[in-house]
Amino acid sequence: MIVHMAHRFSAMVDQGTGIRIGVVDPSSGGYFIAKRVLERGFDCVAISSSGELRSDIDFRSTLHASTFDFDNELTRLAFNAIIPGAESGVRLTDDLASRLGLVGNNPKTTSWRRSKTAMARAVRDAGISLCRQARCASLDDADAWAEDIGFPIVVKPEESSGSDLVRVCNNRQELLHHAGMILSGQDKYGQNTHGVLVQEFMSGDEYTVDGVVSQGKLTVFAVGRYRKINRDGAIIYDKIDFFAPHSPTLDTRILPYCEAVTRAVGVNVGPVHIEIMLTPNGPLLVEIAARSHGGIGTSVIDAHFEPSFIDAIIDSYLPEHSDGPALEVSQRKSASIAFLIANRSGTFVSAPGESRIKSLPSFVRLKWFVAPEEDIATTVDLATCPALVELAHEDPAVIEADIRAIRDIESSNEMLEIR
Repeated sequence: MIVHMAHRFSAMVDQGTGIRIGVVDPSSGGYFIAKRVLERGFDCVAISSSGELRSDIDFRSTLHASTFDFDNELTRLAFNAIIPGAESGVRLTDDLASRLGLVGNNPKTTSWRRSKTAMARAVRDAGISLCRQARCASLDDADAWAEDIGFPIVVKPEESSGSDLVRVCNNRQELLHHAGMILSGQDKYGQNTHGVLVQEFMSGDEYTVDGVVSQGKLTVFAVGRYRKINRDGAIIYDKIDFFAPHSPTLDTRILPYCEAVTRAVGVNVGPVHIEIMLTPNGPLLVEIAARSHGGIGTSVIDAHFEPSFIDAIIDSYLPEHSDGPALEVSQRKSASIAFLIANRSGTFVSAPGESRIKSLPSFVRLKWFVAPEEDIATTVDLATCPALVELAHEDPAVIEADIRAIRDIESSNEMLEIR
């Protein structure tokens, strides 16, 4: 049974604890984890899986997996824990934890948590319901599968994330075009996409479930419900609303399903980010990741739910640092993230609508992914979303009204100046 309780975690640990934590690829949700590691007085080391690392965090040390002295530095630094910061760091996190004898997930089953094909196989082998899907190594294979299943179908890379290259294809022409683009290119992590995943289209609402596994038990901190826009087959995020795991608005089948999936793919410790579709026949998995919510999602959950989501992630790798009685996860305020949409491409000049967004009653924060004079793309997925808006209020109706106001600003072309 899913545990809806979380330990009480110390708000701060004294400086000089001697505890050293490595965060692999500390971007996305890992950025906020790394900041909290430092705030708690731990020594935080940034570990880059790709050799590239850009951050405004003042890490005491930075390691690059591609350098010749990487193994020697790992031994010298004597880590107490290794935590994944982003999807790109999951494989290396599992490998390093195993090599260093630290708490971690089994590197022999990492593919269950990274490859959507292996993930589906592990979930199906555990007797858990899934949508129909297949890995195709060629356009002919994808074409034959689609002809058998029927359109629409969803086409995506095997190991990417954040709706990267995910498309709903409504006919054979769209399928061959998009599957061909995936098979001949690279995903957002620079990986060659030797296979394309094709799935039957699932009708229903999409949810995220974010939690932490500690000592074999899953604590769910927040459940998010997406609202998306389908524009010419591109799945565009509109907003995500976050709910406490015990919220009466949620279908009671969601949490047991997610607990079963978490076990099936071998998550034994650390954060989990699960995406499901709630279909008329019940929940069906989209994918599960052994890392925290991307973008600003991790910090939004941490800010508007208690106890601390980020502290729970850190302490799952350091169980001796939790203390006090168990507490039920609760929500301080209604919270949502709105995804800004760029209606055309060009050069980003300015955001004349920014001041209007910041004046909205529920406004908390605006996170930009593009700067003036940089190229801006038409929004077709999460990777081409120009900014995120964090919204929170005691009344969810106020948040919904503010999101409508944001869309009105965009539709009147007053949000972004693009040349």
